[in-house]
Amino acid sequence: MTTQQVNQIDSKDENVFAEELGTLVFQSALMQYLAEEDEEQSNQFESYIDAHVAEDNFLESLCSSYPRFEELLKQEITILRSELKEVAA
Repeated sequence: MTTQQVNQIDSKDENVFAEELGTLVFQSALMQYLAEEDEEQSNQFESYIDAHVAEDNFLESLCSSYPRFEELLKQEITILRSELKEVAA
C-alpha cells in the first residue's frame, strides 16, 4: 500500500468520523429542543425538518427559523470541542 493510499484512507476515515460527530451533535440538540417544547411546537419543528432537510442551506434555514434550536446546537458544539481538547491533552 502506498503512502497516498494510506492518506486517502485516513482522509476518508476522518470525513466519516466528522460526519458521525456532526450527526450526534445534531441529534443531541434535537432531543433537547423537542424535550423543551410542547407537542404542537415539536410537531411543527419536525414537519419543518421533513420539508426542508434536502435543501442545500437546511441547517442555516433551520437555525434561522428556530433560534432556540440554534442555541442548543451551539452549546452542543462547544461541549464537544471542550471534550475533544481534553482527550487531545
